Amino acid sequence: MYSAIELKELTIKPKINDVSLEVLREFYEIFLYPFIYTYKIKKNKESTTIAVRFNSKNFCHLLGVETIAKNAVKFSELHNYRGEDGWNNIKNGKLDIKHLKALNKKRFLSVKAKYVYFYLIPSLLEKPLAVNYDKNKVMPPTNIDCELLFYSTYDNAVIHLGLEKENGEEYYFPRTFFVEKLSQEGDKDIYIDNQEKISVTKEHRIIMI
Repeated sequence: MYSAIELKELTIKPKINDVSLEVLREFYEIFLYPFIYTYKIKKNKESTTIAVRFNSKNFCHLLGVETIAKNAVKFSELHNYRGEDGWNNIKNGKLDIKHLKALNKKRFLSVKAKYVYFYLIPSLLEKPLAVNYDKNKVMPPTNIDCELLFYSTYDNAVIHLGLEKENGEEYYFPRTFFVEKLSQEGDKDIYIDNQEKISVTKEHRIIMI
């Protein structure tokens, strides 16, 4: 089992048995949560600067933890698999991959790629490609929604980080993280194809005090 530090240094993706929810949580806490990332974005010759940061309440959602638990636990218990409660349950050892598999193995397998590619998010944030995302342009139709979609390719996969500005907030937060496998070179990513490409350049990574 890799530690969070070892995960950051990997040059090939880990196997699912080499990671745990707690290691991914620690990874997030060390390498993503403490920082504010600023980017210059150019659309139609106009430039703007945005700031991106991470919070603990979105962690479970990025890994599809609540999705696995839905319809497998009582509605009144779902809070244990999302937000701050989910974060704390992972931290205190009440929630792990073994438990999620027992709840719904098929659904866990459908999101497994998130767990093995999660370690690439810091690299993605350094040199992202980006589109101005509109889910209505995706075919077949999707429920995945966000305002901006950062992405990067890795071997035969595209990793995506969807960002959105929350009401009343000055920062963009990650709303979704997902992986699209490409069966062969030249295949199109349906989440990127037909979207408006935008230029994005990282300016700063600032540690929050």
